[in-house]
Amino acid sequence: MNPQRGAPLPAGPGLLLGREHDLSRLTELLHSGCWLITLRGPGGIGKTALALHLAQWVQMMYDHVQFVDLSALRDPGEVLKSIALALSLPAHGADPGRLIREFAAQQRTLLIVDNFEHLLPAAVHLCELHSGDGTLQIVVTSRTALRLHDEHEHPVEPLALPGSAVQAACSPAVQLFVQRVQASRPSFQLGADNTPEVIRLCEILEGVPLALELAAARLRSYALPDLLVQLEHSLGGLHADFRDRPERLRSLRAAVQWSYDLLGGDDRDIFECCALFEGGFTPAGLTAVWGSQDALDRIEMLLDQSFVQRLDTPETRWKILQPLRELAAEHLAHNPLAQTWRDRHARYFLGMIEEAIRKWSQGDIDHRASYLPHYPNIRAGMVWVIQQGQADLAYRYLCTIGFFWMSFGLTDQDSLLTDQVLALPAPEDRQMLLRALQVSTYSLNATGQLQVAEVRLQEMLTICQELDDQDATAMTSLALAEVELATGRADQAWERVEQVLREEPERMVGGCQTPRGRMNRPISRLAAARCLLELGRHEEALNYATLARQYYREVSNHVFELLTQNLMGQLMLHLNRRAEAMTLLLACLHEAARQGFRSVAGAVLSWSLTLLAADVQDWRTLVQFAAFVNDPCLEQSQSVSDLQLRRDLAQARQVLGEDSYLEAWAAGTRLLLPDAVELAEQLVQHLSVPAQRPDARPALTPREWEVLALVAQGHPDRKVARLLGISPGTASKHVSNLLGKLGLRNRVELARWAIEHAPPDAPGSAETSGQPRS
Repeated sequence: MNPQRGAPLPAGPGLLLGREHDLSRLTELLHSGCWLITLRGPGGIGKTALALHLAQWVQMMYDHVQFVDLSALRDPGEVLKSIALALSLPAHGADPGRLIREFAAQQRTLLIVDNFEHLLPAAVHLCELHSGDGTLQIVVTSRTALRLHDEHEHPVEPLALPGSAVQAACSPAVQLFVQRVQASRPSFQLGADNTPEVIRLCEILEGVPLALELAAARLRSYALPDLLVQLEHSLGGLHADFRDRPERLRSLRAAVQWSYDLLGGDDRDIFECCALFEGGFTPAGLTAVWGSQDALDRIEMLLDQSFVQRLDTPETRWKILQPLRELAAEHLAHNPLAQTWRDRHARYFLGMIEEAIRKWSQGDIDHRASYLPHYPNIRAGMVWVIQQGQADLAYRYLCTIGFFWMSFGLTDQDSLLTDQVLALPAPEDRQMLLRALQVSTYSLNATGQLQVAEVRLQEMLTICQELDDQDATAMTSLALAEVELATGRADQAWERVEQVLREEPERMVGGCQTPRGRMNRPISRLAAARCLLELGRHEEALNYATLARQYYREVSNHVFELLTQNLMGQLMLHLNRRAEAMTLLLACLHEAARQGFRSVAGAVLSWSLTLLAADVQDWRTLVQFAAFVNDPCLEQSQSVSDLQLRRDLAQARQVLGEDSYLEAWAAGTRLLLPDAVELAEQLVQHLSVPAQRPDARPALTPREWEVLALVAQGHPDRKVARLLGISPGTASKHVSNLLGKLGLRNRVELARWAIEHAPPDAPGSAETSGQPRS
């Protein structure tokens, strides 16, 4: 035997980022004797890089490892000959399959066969190489499965995206982008000021490695914010002249066009139909838009060829990666069926939410959060019918979409859609008009247009009287009370709410509440609690809030049940029941974040947890909470809660100073929801830590003293890690553990504690290290 381990491989690939699990799984497959593995995925996903890493990783298992690039080959009948030539075998005039088998019989061989997708008829010839003795194993990279009986498919997925700003540095997608930027701009660093933009870029490009590398190359010419604007059309903007790469990998358009050109005409139609969907879509949605069950057979081909991916969700959901979708959308614009598909798409998603609300109003469980993944398609359907001037459908959309806007904090960003609908001819159905106007008042309140909202609500009262609809009158009166509270008229609002409460028996039919009356019952109790909070009658307010939460639970309105729970926590703070309040508020915040109810999370942070932060004079946290929510109504509102927050922010500005205040505000605007939740947990944890005796000294390990000393000298975690010879993650974990042990909130307090408490003989202290205490 003449071992040639590794010699035939191309130049070694770069660092492996986010593929550790893939590498482990593939190694297991090879160890188990699997003879054919297909790394399947769309162009630019990193199949070749993973295959080369695998080859390097398992090289010692083989006598010979050979890389064979088939990208330039066009004749499927030449595949085995190309492999034989790569192995330096005399393939001319001989049977290449026999020569390869004889070669592998003499030395255990691993073949890495790259770019097989355009040569699929040759897949059956690979079976000729399988002798059954385990001396030859093949790893193929392809955008399409080979569909062989013994084939083991391994889908190559996009790189993982960060779940929060805190986790950004650990995200493989972010790491790849930063690494490639630093290759041309060494001064570039991931920091608090650019982390949100980097996260956004990775989300737009969906963690596709080629797209991230091309985007990094564009930072030679463009600033990051300008690049983000260009990425609205990533196909045209992402390209780079990598001389060591084939043409198809020098631009995002070339990479996806290579895949598109492999599709037949029928497959292109279904691919373009799929491009209608924003984000993920279900089999039922695709069938409805395509118009027949035939779509489910056709999409199998797209799944096989990596044009469509199945998401890891409990229900079957598919999606197209954004670069492929953008290309398909370009072709869709010229498809004669495009308008028909768009009309079906809009009607399908309108029907979906109307049915959901109908079931909920009849007592079904509130599954609102399960519809959040559909929201991009729901919104797209609404935009389409508005653009087409389909007034009836547009008003139906507006009547139902408020179900989502208030829950998920979308009212502010989508408020313009309300004006566009109301500019269309009004429906003849006055109840529909009434519901549409009601949703419009949500938008007006959310954007601080309180006077306009009050005028519109008065118009709605007139319509209610015309229709003799007592339940609608009560609901509109309660909405007017909310506006009166926000404009500082608490007494007037309470009188209005009291009247609604008094008239409740009169709105019953046969001694029973109507379905809408059942909905009004918790709304009126919540309005009463808010009025009484404004009037300083906290015990009475808490009683009403407790009733409101019970009633919201009975009608399965989970969003307002949580909003009422937040109000209860706020009232408990006013009643000095801090421990109960913290438990209630933190549970509310966690559930809101889990369900995606951003409006609820914002209420907990801005109205309740800011009270806690002010109570303990944690001004920086208070400012960050307010900045994260960034309520446009804050400056106009005259409610007690908003007035209190404005006073607390003014005091925070005075205590922190202008520069520190603005820095804290900027940090708050960069938070993602998981970061805000973590900040809230830190605040509550700090309040829960019992005060330590002045003479008590916590037991720290020698390593913790070393970390503490370096933090006191002002070193960031990355430099602490380098100085101590540990990983940045370990350094960060040490810092977090120290904050917890010492009951401190941030690095500034940690450094101050170290300077004041570190004993002279502590490892890494200023006295033992020779470093000044500064």
